[in-house]
Amino acid sequence: MNEQHQRRDAMDGSYDDTDRSAAFSQAPGLLALFRGPDLRLADVNEAGRAVLGDRTVDCLVAGDDGGPGGELLDLVRSVHETGDARSGELALDDAGTLTLSLAPWRDDAGDLLGVVVQALAGPARRSAAPAAPAAPAAPAAPAAEPARDQTLVALQDALLPGGVPIPRGIRLAARYLLADEGVVAGGDWFDAVALEDGRLVLAVGDVVGHGVRASVAMGELRALFEERARLDGDIEAALELLDSRARRVPPARAATVCAAVLDPETGDLVYCTAGHPPPMVVGPDGETTFLPASGAGPLASGLPFELAEHRLQEGDVLVMYSDGIVERPGRTVAQCTLDLAEVVREAVLAGPDLERIDERVPDRICRESIERLAGATGVADDVTVLAAELVQPMPDLELTYPAMPDTPRVVRAELAEWLDELQVGPLDEVALQHAVGEVVTNACEHAYPESTRRADAVVRLTAHLDDEGVVDVVVADSGTWRTPGRPSTRGRGLAMARGFTDEFELHHDEHGTTARLRLRPTRSVGMLTASGAAAAGREPLVIEERPGTLVLTGTVDHRATDELRRRLAHASYGGTADLVVDMTGVTLLASAGVQVLYEAMAPANGVPLGGLSLVAPLGSPAQHVLEMVRLPYTTT
Repeated sequence: MNEQHQRRDAMDGSYDDTDRSAAFSQAPGLLALFRGPDLRLADVNEAGRAVLGDRTVDCLVAGDDGGPGGELLDLVRSVHETGDARSGELALDDAGTLTLSLAPWRDDAGDLLGVVVQALAGPARRSAAPAAPAAPAAPAAPAAEPARDQTLVALQDALLPGGVPIPRGIRLAARYLLADEGVVAGGDWFDAVALEDGRLVLAVGDVVGHGVRASVAMGELRALFEERARLDGDIEAALELLDSRARRVPPARAATVCAAVLDPETGDLVYCTAGHPPPMVVGPDGETTFLPASGAGPLASGLPFELAEHRLQEGDVLVMYSDGIVERPGRTVAQCTLDLAEVVREAVLAGPDLERIDERVPDRICRESIERLAGATGVADDVTVLAAELVQPMPDLELTYPAMPDTPRVVRAELAEWLDELQVGPLDEVALQHAVGEVVTNACEHAYPESTRRADAVVRLTAHLDDEGVVDVVVADSGTWRTPGRPSTRGRGLAMARGFTDEFELHHDEHGTTARLRLRPTRSVGMLTASGAAAAGREPLVIEERPGTLVLTGTVDHRATDELRRRLAHASYGGTADLVVDMTGVTLLASAGVQVLYEAMAPANGVPLGGLSLVAPLGSPAQHVLEMVRLPYTTT
């Protein structure tokens, strides 16, 4: 290629290697290439130098340690050793984060050349709920306490999904709020699994308690549910697997789960409320309907996992949530349920927010449910909200452009609009744009000789979102394949495209060259923490003991479980005498209190001892929860 083609007049919009290098250097976010068995830094942009320090290109970095750069290099070494892509987050000194994506860098023959790294900078993932007022000053805690709490939060974050899939025909959003208690991790969890046949499995669960044991039990249940549900979408079989595990793992006993499988093609919904609040369906007109409970009980309760069915129409939104949002301090369960329905209705009917013009209905439901409800009263437990809207499947993107120098820019703009409509996460969008841009540029520059008629020298692109939520992009030309020459500063495009995607295929014959790129993108999940003011309005539990009766007043949550367990054992003589538990004055019955009651009512080794009778008047907070978790009770 002569000098005239290497560098054209800047007036025609072309660019040369110098311009390309400058663009790489000025790109937002970290971009870096590590090559060879000793992982020398082959190339890095300006943002990357801010993290890696004063290292120069071609310096040996494989042995460097310490600081964010050292943590990054540990990940680079891991990808090079295993040959598998990795992702993660890197904390910066200014309390921000880098969202990392690392992939093996391979040549066209598949041999490992090194590691490709990209990252986007952002604020810390967790922030206080916007609507919650500031917390009052508290006495200083020992230095070890914040570190322990931060570790628990990090554990919770690692055990929950980093994002939700982008299924065909469904808009999906999720948000998670950690309650107070020094930001101690709890046991709420959620999951969303896109199946090969296009159906979507959704789940929201609640493991009793807080801290390491609850988080570990939560992570185990979520992993078991996902693996079993992914096989065939059989949520009943998945719940039975969780039930079997809960019988052997005490922290998982009495955990509740709402699981559902949604077919976007027909709108058919099959769900099970295993002791969990039932889903809500809201239509485009704002009409809200709480689906009936399926009748199943919590894990290890001995009750079968009965299923229920419902059919959604286009525009309907399925809302699943944990009980923390309908059991808020200072409000009855009935009031909290009405509050949730009203907020969801208003979120559907509200027009786009000028400050959040790209926010879709599911995102608005999740955001406003937590900001408005938790901000108004605080929360006594973690809150999870998962919203799925039935929509028309996204049409394919089909482009045909002449193989001109400006074509890659035009293709990137068209692809960006298509990906924005899908709400692909920013890191995945960067990866796809980079990979597709390299392939299109390669076709424009190398597929056609100069003698080819402009009408015949074209590049075709098709982008499709398949049933599993995978973006499938095909780039084709009708030119001739040119064998790559000797290594130089050019020629890295196809290798980088391979590194930025999950799958990359390249075929060429006498009819032209076809490149296929596949990536499974996700959407990020909002993770928030409540302020200490969230505890406002919580009444402590008071237990009054009378002959044969315990009278409970106030909040029965994880703070009260030890005292309640001790008083139950004392009043029933170790479970050998009949005991009535009057819950008329209970203002909040959380899952931790439910677990204590289950333990007290369960037979010891299959042999019934003294009987425990629960009393909860109609319409009381305790009656609502006992009915939902299928614990026997009387109203008088």
